[in-house]
Amino acid sequence: MMHPLEERLDARVLIDLALVLRLPVEMLLNLAVKRAWRRSANAFGRLGPYQGRPYLIDPEDLPVAFALTLTKHGGTVKLVRRTPRPLGYVAVIAGEFVDLLALFDGSADADSTFFAGELTVTGDTGAVLALHNALEAADLRLADLLVPAPLAPGLDPILHRIVDWRRAARRNGGKPHGVH
Repeated sequence: MMHPLEERLDARVLIDLALVLRLPVEMLLNLAVKRAWRRSANAFGRLGPYQGRPYLIDPEDLPVAFALTLTKHGGTVKLVRRTPRPLGYVAVIAGEFVDLLALFDGSADADSTFFAGELTVTGDTGAVLALHNALEAADLRLADLLVPAPLAPGLDPILHRIVDWRRAARRNGGKPHGVH
């Protein structure tokens, strides 16, 4: 077991590392938003009055969070430090990284994920519903969110299996399906 000071230092190092890698991660995510917008520009218009309002996507198992702002003309994603009480966001959507990925690409049902306690939502529920509708209309693939465009089609099935495996492992007490 780690000493609490060691845990804080490890967390601080991870945050610093993530922020050092901020530019390439933001570039990748912003390209994903741009690709999704080009493929389905009308989807972002479904945000209605929430266009241009920032959402905080907070993967609780990562040392950073993502500020997502979408408009009918595209959007931006920025890496931000996690804080206990984030301010300035229309809504905060928090959960494990794999659950958030599955929600964004539509492979997980938002209602069942929320009611199973795998997702926490604070802020304007109308904004969350508008984001859900926009993402559903954008028809994102998991690979759209994680890899450069030329690699996306071939890697999408592999990424889905990894995410499904990880989510199943968590539901089975940390053990992947078929491992005893």
